[in-house]
Amino acid sequence: MQCLLVDDDKNLCDLLGLYLNGAGFKVDAAHCGPSGIKACRSRPYDIVLLDVMLPDLNGYAVLQRLRGFSAVPVIMLTAKGDEQQRVRGLDLGADDYMAKPFSSRELVARMRALLRRVPQPSAPDTVGDLTFRNGLNTVEIGAQTVRLTSVEATTLRILCESPGRPVSREHLYRLVLQRENSPYDRSLDTHISNLRKKLGSHADGSARISAVRGIGYQYCL
Repeated sequence: MQCLLVDDDKNLCDLLGLYLNGAGFKVDAAHCGPSGIKACRSRPYDIVLLDVMLPDLNGYAVLQRLRGFSAVPVIMLTAKGDEQQRVRGLDLGADDYMAKPFSSRELVARMRALLRRVPQPSAPDTVGDLTFRNGLNTVEIGAQTVRLTSVEATTLRILCESPGRPVSREHLYRLVLQRENSPYDRSLDTHISNLRKKLGSHADGSARISAVRGIGYQYCL
């Protein structure tokens, strides 16, 4: 698996690179935002680890530009305990986050879990007016093509497996984020919010994804 690590801390890149190499990842490092974007344009990566605090161009700006041409899975590296940083990264299209300082072992587990969720090419499936093209992390709504992150695509797929029926938060956390639901973890809610914005409403103005109080979310037909 090819991994790009974008962080200006060269010592961290060296140490983490050694650990990731031992875990089966081939790691390239970029130490500023522009070089990270250039690296992603020049070769395909399976996953990107992106620090928020970067010189020249911060991680949010890098992520915005990256999402303009790539759906590669991205894990943001944020300051410990800074919820605002984490939510902002997820809003901009990150798939997950890790707060510094973090466990290298947990990071590898998160990376592997995220890569297992990346959809593989398959024949498109249709739910109402929505057609999945998961090999490209995209869906089509009529003539409109909507690009999703891998987490968004997986979340939508799970909701659409039983349209009109609620799916519990606990179930979504385990299948999508590969961890247990926590009252302080807003990741799922942020991914759902992003899906709502990207997909829009049905033609009659009704919501595609609705919250079911005390349970979770459902895809509405």
